[in-house]
Amino acid sequence: MAKHIITYHHVRKIAMAALLPALVASCTFFKAPGKDDCDKILAQNQMVDILTDIYIYEAFILEYQHIEPAFRDSAKYHYGGILSYHGVDPADFENALDCYLLDRHEMDVIHEKMLNRLSVIESEAQQVEDDALEQYVPETPPLDTVPDSL
Repeated sequence: MAKHIITYHHVRKIAMAALLPALVASCTFFKAPGKDDCDKILAQNQMVDILTDIYIYEAFILEYQHIEPAFRDSAKYHYGGILSYHGVDPADFENALDCYLLDRHEMDVIHEKMLNRLSVIESEAQQVEDDALEQYVPETPPLDTVPDSL
């Protein structure tokens, strides 16, 4: 009668064989929630609006924190203000963000909409700046009041 010697290598193979079906089942079991499920928490367009405002706020912080370093400390209140402005509960926003983050396609769509909106905002701001520069007339003193020392 042949003796069967079980080595570490055999145990590892048996464990892998037992775990493989569980791993495959878990991969096919998970499915991203999708737009409809996430929309129930917070509509995609509202998510775009909020994330765009947060993106602009973050850009502001990056510039302003050099002037006022303590400004970063009050950021959570400012985020709360953004959510309040949009009429969204922070917990709902967090749940919706978690939901959308599970679906790469939906986050790509949201990101693309954000970039488009930011591009429009930048164009509008540039137009306002250009209009202001066109209307600006530098104040020049009359020639007869210029001091002789110049």
